[in-house]
Amino acid sequence: MFAKIVSALILPKQISDFEVSYLRRINRVALLFFAGHIPAFMLVAFFNDTNPGLAFVLTSLVMAGPMLAYKTFDNPRSVSLVYGFTSMLMGGLLVHFGQGPVQIEMHFYFFALLAMLSVFGNPMAILVAAVTVAVHHLLLWAVLPRSVFNYDAPIWVVLVHAGFVVLESVATCFVARSFFDNVIGLEKIVQSRTLQLDARNRDMRLVLDNASEGFLTIDRGAVMSTEKSAILETWFGPTTTDPLRLPDYFASIAPDFASSLELAWAALIEDVLPLELTLYQLPKAFSCHGKHYHVDWTPILRQGALEKVLVMISDVSAEYLRERLEGEQRDVLKILGRVAHDKQGVLEFFDEARDLVATITDERVKDLVLLRRAVHTLKGNSLIFGVQTVADACHRMESQIDEVSEPPSAEERADLRTRWDLLCTSIDTLLGTSANRTIEIDDDEYAAILHCVLRGEPHHKVASMIQDWRLEPTRKRLNRVAEQAQSLAKRLGRGAIEVHVADHGLRLDAERWAAFWAAFVHVLRNAVDHGLEPSDTRLAAGKAVPGSIELSTRLDGDEFVIELGDNGRGIDWEAVAGKAHERGLAYSTPAELTEALFVDGLSTKDEVNEFSGRGVGMGAVRQACAERGGRVSVDSQRGVGTRVQFRFPRASMFTQQELRATG
Repeated sequence: MFAKIVSALILPKQISDFEVSYLRRINRVALLFFAGHIPAFMLVAFFNDTNPGLAFVLTSLVMAGPMLAYKTFDNPRSVSLVYGFTSMLMGGLLVHFGQGPVQIEMHFYFFALLAMLSVFGNPMAILVAAVTVAVHHLLLWAVLPRSVFNYDAPIWVVLVHAGFVVLESVATCFVARSFFDNVIGLEKIVQSRTLQLDARNRDMRLVLDNASEGFLTIDRGAVMSTEKSAILETWFGPTTTDPLRLPDYFASIAPDFASSLELAWAALIEDVLPLELTLYQLPKAFSCHGKHYHVDWTPILRQGALEKVLVMISDVSAEYLRERLEGEQRDVLKILGRVAHDKQGVLEFFDEARDLVATITDERVKDLVLLRRAVHTLKGNSLIFGVQTVADACHRMESQIDEVSEPPSAEERADLRTRWDLLCTSIDTLLGTSANRTIEIDDDEYAAILHCVLRGEPHHKVASMIQDWRLEPTRKRLNRVAEQAQSLAKRLGRGAIEVHVADHGLRLDAERWAAFWAAFVHVLRNAVDHGLEPSDTRLAAGKAVPGSIELSTRLDGDEFVIELGDNGRGIDWEAVAGKAHERGLAYSTPAELTEALFVDGLSTKDEVNEFSGRGVGMGAVRQACAERGGRVSVDSQRGVGTRVQFRFPRASMFTQQELRATG
């Protein structure tokens, strides 16, 4: 207990700079305070007729002590101790020169001075003062009692005064020590806390410097924090200015990511949409220096409002490569599965797709209409043949073109080219060159040629029949389209559908018509996705289940006709008119409405999926039709179905050499 009391009364030896500065200021103020006692005590002596001159002399002598201590002592705490002694002497002089009816009341000054001494934050100054006043009262009571009391006070009165001094001294010592610990010693507390924070910051710095992910925060202005993971500069280079906005940091190394972030961040700050939605719209991935990164955005809220966003960037190149390789393997397996029953169709797909990829990846091609059609066609055919990796790349490219109305970036084109080249390498290795074609004939054709030979038909007739074998039967192409329709219906949740094929024994030059059949898939997708209703909808409307599609090729006089019909919901001409009105297109007549169907970007579908909804396909197929001298017509009735018919000159079916051979 005694040790605790001593520890509380005696301050630590170390004196902080703050304490020195504080005590010097307080000591200077206290010195001025003591100096003010000289005229004050002279007035007290004057009014109480106790010799103002003596008051001047004695007060000046007492004043010499603190003055000398202030000038000579280096330790400001020592000056405070002198001030404690001086304050009680001043109290004694006040009581002495205040003799009269209020002399007893003058003793309150001792208690006031004891309380004021707590500002020094040193219990020893109060203890010195308490001892001084106790000695003063005992000596003066014994030697000059009138200097202390205005009556003959017994010893017990002196002890009562001493008791009050002890009580106040205990309290003021506690106050002084608390003041020292919590105010004067605040610098030490701050230093201690600073050391703790520095230690925590060092630990955090170690984490940030050694983390495999990039961490940083950005404020509402998208300005990057100064504290961030060291790996960010390893990946993307140092920041050139401080402060720096995150979009500006990535502007030169990942421009697409930077522009998308800028747009999405503006929507986030506008605070119009829910926070979760705007955070979801922030870009989640980008590529830089041949690596792939994923970005997570975590909001930091204060009182429910967005204050900052924690950004975590992860290098997912290995995962990206693994997923890409797995995707390519799946694509190869799907293609090999189709080769088993339609090798020729697979080879034709690759031939058609090579031309589309060449167009899309040629950086000299800037025509957005041409690019949209090529990308949309490649995506559709890739989906049908199960080449998901290429379809995904096309879908991303489509979305980017629609969002910014600019050609694909060099990075996007290079990505598509890489994916396609890897796929072609794998397939060519497994199947050999696509130039190795076979001629296929069915039983009827075999019987017909055998019959002609046995009957001795003219050589030119037999030669013409054999030459026709190099042409592709339209039935084979239509059967392939039928399979695509059924596969597409399953992927869209339409279930099983019926597909009827009629070809009338016609053949076409496969190479000449490859681009048209590639674009024809757009009409097929529209029939399945837009036309045919789900089974429950058809049942509710009293229609047959499942829905059906008719595919046919035929000759009609001097014209070759390709036709696709469905018994679905039909075209919503009112919706077409509404979309045409929005685009500023004519729509008052049936011909104008039909024309609007083929305008790029016009679609009656509100949502875009991986198959349709961008309004590009019909324009692409009409262009392919026109390039072969044909024309297209559309006949559709609401609730009954739609029929799309392509008519070509019969001569367009063959090359000039084949046309001469067929007569």
